[in-house]
Amino acid sequence: MGAEDLGKRLLAEVQVEEVGLDEILSTLRLDDASTRSYFGLPTLDSLVQTAIDLRASTTKAQPTAPIIELTSTSPASGKTHLLYHLTALAVLPTSLGGHQACVAIIDADNKFSIPRLAQHMARLCHSKTTSPEALQATITTSLTHIHIFHPQSLPSTIATVQSLQSYLFNANRHHSFDRAVAFIALESAAAFYWQAKSDAEEASLHPSSAQPSGYVQLAGALKNAGRILNTPILFTCWDMSSAKKGSSFGQDIRSYRSSLPPPWQTLPTLRLVVRRIPVRKLPVEIGVEEALREGEMRQKVVELGRFECFVNEWGLDERSMQRFQANGGGFEFRIRGDGVHFDEEKDG
Repeated sequence: MGAEDLGKRLLAEVQVEEVGLDEILSTLRLDDASTRSYFGLPTLDSLVQTAIDLRASTTKAQPTAPIIELTSTSPASGKTHLLYHLTALAVLPTSLGGHQACVAIIDADNKFSIPRLAQHMARLCHSKTTSPEALQATITTSLTHIHIFHPQSLPSTIATVQSLQSYLFNANRHHSFDRAVAFIALESAAAFYWQAKSDAEEASLHPSSAQPSGYVQLAGALKNAGRILNTPILFTCWDMSSAKKGSSFGQDIRSYRSSLPPPWQTLPTLRLVVRRIPVRKLPVEIGVEEALREGEMRQKVVELGRFECFVNEWGLDERSMQRFQANGGGFEFRIRGDGVHFDEEKDG
């Protein structure tokens, strides 16, 4: 066999090995599907697994990394605080109940607060560490495994997602080379929505111009990153129709159509809504004294900082909703000064 033929054969073997690695990672994931903890939050993991099972029952395609949408109907809805909690669980040591992994945060909104995250991590670790020094060391080490990017435009966001593979596989650029990637988060997918909409309207005035395809490219980049890194994708957004109709709109609605352009309506494996639990309005016929008493009680409820996260019912059939409801259909949490609390916790 000549040198050229030998080279071709060896190259073919290398190419097969590259494909084989992708298949091995996928196979391992399938074998572990029944016990896998996607985010370390049992109620959320259960909803994710239900969504994956439902999709698998309607398609013969091999399962891919789940893509989770967190949408809200108003500002200060709790999405970012929920992301803090999931991030803390991902990077904290296994001895403290974490996954000891790393996370990539694409902070397009510039709202992700490291001090607030560290405060929440301190709350989670406080009762499990031996000293303030040990607590500080644990938090400092864990924070080094959170990789935050700040793109300033839709094209730079796409480029950032596309570069994650080369960045994370480069041991010289960070300290997380020996850690799994717990998830990739985009906060928020709607950050450049209005700019993209303006560009599309401008292009429509010139028939010879190609329509901008930024959101299509971003969706493809996220799917590809999830596949290559074998990790869940989580993105946040907000419902533009609710913003137009006022903050009280949709308090009793559990179905929201995505405001993002195609293909984002069908991109997520699971679509969730996060919002502050609404306080019921005062009856019109209520008296003054009773209204004052009710007002005090309502204020106490508001101060509890109660939020809910539930399955977005848009596009789901009755059978699918029954499956989700069998797994609770969602969960509640509270946001306090020291961080995020869940009802199953016994910390008061």
